[in-house]
Amino acid sequence: MLVGIIYSTEKKVIGKLADALKRGLEEQGHQVKVFSDNTESFTGLAACKTLVVGSYVTGGFKPKTPPRLRDVLSKLSIISGKRSIAFVARGGIGERKALVKLMNDMEKQGCYMVDQQSFASEDDAYRFGKSVALKT
Repeated sequence: MLVGIIYSTEKKVIGKLADALKRGLEEQGHQVKVFSDNTESFTGLAACKTLVVGSYVTGGFKPKTPPRLRDVLSKLSIISGKRSIAFVARGGIGERKALVKLMNDMEKQGCYMVDQQSFASEDDAYRFGKSVALKT
C-alpha cells in the first residue's frame, strides 16, 4: 500500500520520527512517500491510501498546530477522505491537547482519523510503523 507522511519541519525531532516511521512501514512492505511542510510539490500524495501527519507541542495551555503545517493541510484538497493517522513528539505540557488540535485540523480537511500516537523516541515510531495494521 502507498502511504504518505507529512511532517512539520519546525522541530528536527519530528523529521527523525517521520523517518523512523517510514522505515517501519517499509519493513511491512508498504511504499512510503515523505513530504515536509516546506515541500513545493506534493506529487504522488493523491495516490496514497493512508496519510500520516506529524507535529509537535507548540505550547502548554493552548497548543496549536504549527502555522506552516496547518497552512499546508488547508491547501491540500487531495487529502479529503483519506484514512489518516496523527502523531506528535511526546513530552511537555499540552501533549494530548496538541494531538487533539492536529486531529481536528485534519478532520476539517476531510481526513478520516483511524489512529493517533505520541512517540517518545525514534524507536517508538519505528515499532509503531512496523506493527500498525493498515487497511486497504
